[in-house]
Amino acid sequence: MNFANKQVLIIEDQRPFLLLLRGLLNAMGASKVVTKATAEQSISECKKNKFDIILCDLHLGVNKKNGFELIEELRARKLIKPTCIFIIISADSARPVVLGSLERSPDDYLIKPFSHAQLKTRIVRAWQRRQFLTPVFKAVAEDNFLNAKTACLTLLQTPSHYTGSCEKLLVEICWELKDYQPALDLLKKYGEGRPIMWAQIALANTHLLLKQPQQAIKIINEVLTKHRFSADAHDILAQANDMLQEGSLALNAIKTSIKLSPYSLSRHFIACSIAQNNNDYILAAESSKAIWDLSKRTVHQNTMHWCGYIRSLLNVAEHTEEKNIKNRYQQEALLELQRAKFDEHLQRIASDFDFEIYNDIIQARLNAIDGKMLDAKKSIARSQAAIELNFGEIPAVFLPDSLKVMYDIGEFEEAHELNQVAEKIPHALDPNSLYLIKKEQMSAKEKLTHYQQFNKQGIELYQQGQFEKARDAFGLAQQFAPVNTGVALNLLQCLLRILDKGKKPEPTLVTECRRIHKLIDDMPLKRQHQEKYDALHSELMTYIGKK
Repeated sequence: MNFANKQVLIIEDQRPFLLLLRGLLNAMGASKVVTKATAEQSISECKKNKFDIILCDLHLGVNKKNGFELIEELRARKLIKPTCIFIIISADSARPVVLGSLERSPDDYLIKPFSHAQLKTRIVRAWQRRQFLTPVFKAVAEDNFLNAKTACLTLLQTPSHYTGSCEKLLVEICWELKDYQPALDLLKKYGEGRPIMWAQIALANTHLLLKQPQQAIKIINEVLTKHRFSADAHDILAQANDMLQEGSLALNAIKTSIKLSPYSLSRHFIACSIAQNNNDYILAAESSKAIWDLSKRTVHQNTMHWCGYIRSLLNVAEHTEEKNIKNRYQQEALLELQRAKFDEHLQRIASDFDFEIYNDIIQARLNAIDGKMLDAKKSIARSQAAIELNFGEIPAVFLPDSLKVMYDIGEFEEAHELNQVAEKIPHALDPNSLYLIKKEQMSAKEKLTHYQQFNKQGIELYQQGQFEKARDAFGLAQQFAPVNTGVALNLLQCLLRILDKGKKPEPTLVTECRRIHKLIDDMPLKRQHQEKYDALHSELMTYIGKK
């Protein structure tokens, strides 16, 4: 390998070791060597130059972007060539750190101390492998997985030392294409003879993707007899057991996986899903916090992850029977809202985020948890009016929590509108948000059906002039949506017609009109609701007066 024509970037915050690495590369023949002390500086450098070799220390300072966070960002933002090799160097051999690094797929991971010969051997080996697989990496970098698959199949026709690496890439590409059968066919041959760990795990995962959890569990149990510290194996075991509704087994497996390798965003998203499926809202809150902490210095930084953490705290409060736990998690959510004002990461990434609007949404959620549905309605209505004024269509970051409150208070029509927005922008929502929306749709299904049935019945009876029966139907609809504006206006209209027919206002009907007036008056209303209320207002005042 000729180092003389290679551009090299070294990222190391300890100057003595940085100088040592540069000296070693110079001794190998490299003359174009750039050195940087931080990930941020190296990102700026990669915008200007396309390097062939990057050597990066794992730890680059307290509260600074580390080596595996850097490799993710450089690849995601396409700041390095598909031919570039990235090697992580570290003195830290702790299992969680090593696994967290390897899960980002560097070209190699080198533990300090090492010799000049070891470094050169690792660089040459990584370089030769990547050059052979370059056609595949180029197609993947362009998100052209069909071309990547073709490139893999072509390379597999050429005898080489990299057949296993090529097949592993081909399996991952098939997963991306949701073309699972070819992956399964390719991996089955690895079931014969001496098992290879990556192939066994890939085979189990393919069975999982094909909704065959029993087969996946059988393979993974074999893997774990020899490799009990494989976090990937425990991930698959957790998901397969969750698919089979074996909740305790799924929870135990994902907890083990997190303990082994806690620095994976995807693992914590899996944990959130499994935890919520099995009502372990404390685990979901812990993983939601991990998602926020792991993402805020990375290319995955997103205000939605912070919102997801606050939502997870409120989920604990909502689903516990113990008052002290409920209060503790509600208070923690409120404290997190306060801390946000001083969180430099959040302030940097949330330049277009309106904290006042979000605070109203969270206050609505808190009121709904406490059973204060009218207060919840006022807060959520205020937030939605502000969103319409400032943004027009609701931003994705406000959508999940707004929709959750709409379902909680029975504003099904507005929830439906928000669902339609969510269907247009699934790419803008993280897995936790998508899970919440789907779960709320399912849990509200029965209540929504009853509400729609009685409201429709009431409208038909009202149109037939059967106002007393219509009143009863609207009253039943209100039982399923006690603060719903639409059904409240329907009931009010019906009550006024009944009052009109009587010679003398019936006190119970007047009391009911006052209740609905309290529910609707001074509330920000949708245009069609406001027009209907305005049309009824003067007549309503003749019965309830000022009280």
